[in-house]
Amino acid sequence: MDDYNVGDYQIFDEAGSTINKLNTELDTSKASISDCKTRLTDSSVFMGPIADECSDTFLKIDKSISDLMTNFKTIENYLAEVSSNYKAGDVNAAKFLLMGADGMLKVGSTQTYASEKDIPKVSVEQITSCNSVQEYLDLVMPIYTFYCQKYGIKYPGALALQPVHECHAPKGLTQPVALKDNNLGGLKYFSSLPNATPGTYPSDGTGGQYSHFNNITEYIKAHCWNIGHEGSLYQEALSKDNVNDFTHAMVKKWVGPWGDYDSDIVKEYAEYGLDKYELA
Repeated sequence: MDDYNVGDYQIFDEAGSTINKLNTELDTSKASISDCKTRLTDSSVFMGPIADECSDTFLKIDKSISDLMTNFKTIENYLAEVSSNYKAGDVNAAKFLLMGADGMLKVGSTQTYASEKDIPKVSVEQITSCNSVQEYLDLVMPIYTFYCQKYGIKYPGALALQPVHECHAPKGLTQPVALKDNNLGGLKYFSSLPNATPGTYPSDGTGGQYSHFNNITEYIKAHCWNIGHEGSLYQEALSKDNVNDFTHAMVKKWVGPWGDYDSDIVKEYAEYGLDKYELA
């Protein structure tokens, strides 16, 4: 058992099959013993104390075999249940999702949340208190991973790096749209954007009105939805099968003529090892 792995659940099936065969043999023996007992009760052939003692002994043996068969059946049912549980575990493992004791899901070598209700409401103060980009990424990547998985985006790390360039998160975050509206990417307001309400107005001549969110978690959800929802403006980016092309198409559509930081994101993506968060 030292070399056991979850794919070896067949050993439980084999053990259950062996016990089933044993029970069948015991049932046959029990029938033979019952037949012997019946013959011994024929007083025209067998009589006297020795015959009575033999008959009583056969009764005891018959009961013992019945008890043994009941116990073996209990063990067989238990092994079948264990095997079924391991098979279910293999199905989940095939999806690379394993529940941790903290209620989070393991995705490959990383982690995200089991459900949306488990996601904490991250504040902008938590972002600005991060002492490095790595600390910021450690805070937000489980959330980006959850929502990217929800909206079919393969590269959550690329999205998480956008606020590093859009508003200089974490330590250089000073823009009103980030501090007042919890909007780390300058998302403009429109009514179908999840959790968004009208926020501050831009002062850079880009027009429109920024979205306001109650916390950073709401912004991250809207950020992922904006890129990944059906019919979004980012279909070209979503069609790409590598992070370089995805990031280039995403940033080109997001930033337009006001800047270009896709090459920086690609470089940092590799530096921070964000490929480990990539989703199938």
